Amino acid sequence: MSALLTRPPTVRRMREGDCRPRPEGEPGPTLDDVITRAWEVLRADVPAACPVCGGELIPRPSAGSGVVGGRCESCGTSLA
Repeated sequence: MSALLTRPPTVRRMREGDCRPRPEGEPGPTLDDVITRAWEVLRADVPAACPVCGGELIPRPSAGSGVVGGRCESCGTSLA
């Protein structure tokens, strides 16, 4: 299975004050949830959602270790 982007992802730039602690009990994924999910998808050798911009992280295979990370085609973020 693969994903096809039909339009470029929207890149949202952070501004001062954007990073605030989430109120206790408010639902939503944690940073650990987002990164873990990206790794799970990459390890299946399919593109994952970039945790920074929402673009595609393309799996980066190794010579003998399988997938060892990914790189976003939109913003250049690397997950290794």
